[in-house]
Amino acid sequence: MSLVIGFDRRIKLEWLDSVAWKASMTHDMLEIRTYLENMLEPEHPSQEARDKTIGVLTRIWARVPERHRPLQEQAFRFLAEEGPDARLWLHWGMTLLAYPFFRDIADIIGRLLILQNEISLGQIRRRLCERWGERSTVLRACRRVVRSMVDWGVLEDTHKKGIYVPGPRKAPVSTEVQLWFLVALLSSLDSEILLMQQVPNLSVAFPFHLDISEAAIRKSKQLEVQRQGLDVDIVTIARR
Repeated sequence: MSLVIGFDRRIKLEWLDSVAWKASMTHDMLEIRTYLENMLEPEHPSQEARDKTIGVLTRIWARVPERHRPLQEQAFRFLAEEGPDARLWLHWGMTLLAYPFFRDIADIIGRLLILQNEISLGQIRRRLCERWGERSTVLRACRRVVRSMVDWGVLEDTHKKGIYVPGPRKAPVSTEVQLWFLVALLSSLDSEILLMQQVPNLSVAFPFHLDISEAAIRKSKQLEVQRQGLDVDIVTIARR
C-alpha cells in the first residue's frame, strides 16, 4: 500500500460538486484549475492553501489514472442523469479510488460504528497509525478527513469535542449507481475481493444503505461471482 497521504485538506461537499461538474465539461486542466482558483479564493486567500486544496479535488475528479477512466466516465453520466441523492455516492466512490488514506479512515470508522454508537478522533487516529505510522502528518490529515466527513453529513459533531456520531444513512439509489459504487469500492481495495455476504454492511461504505440484490450483482458485466467451498460466494471485478 502506498504511504502517500494525499488527502490532507478539509474538503467541502459543494467543492466536490463543483469540480465534478467542471471536469465533466472539459479535460483542459488549466481551465479546471482557473475555475477552482476563482471559486476557492474567497475562502483560501493563500496561494499555497488553494494549490493544496485544488490538488486534492482534481485528484478525485480530474486527474484520474487511466485504469479508472471508465469509472470516471460512468460517474459523469450519472451526475447528469441521476438525482442529487446520487452525488455523495459518486463522490465517495471516486475518493476511495483516489486516496487509500481516505479509504482506510472510512474503513476504521465503519468498523468502530459496528461496535459502538459514537466514536472519537483519538480512536480513529490510534487505528490509523497502526497502518500508516505515527507521524504528525498522519494525525493532521486524519483530522481534516474527519472534518470533511462532517461537512458531507456522514458524521455529526456532539457536545463533546472530538466525539462523533453517524449522520443519517444515505438512502439507496438506482441499481446502476450501486453497481458502479461496488465496482469503485472493489477497485480501491488491495485485494479487489469481497464476500457476497459483506455487501450490505461494508465498513468502508458506512454512510450508505446498499440494498442491491445478489441477482443484480450476478448479472453485472463488470462484476464476477465465484463460489469457494460449499457456501461462500466471492465478488470480484470481471476480467473480460
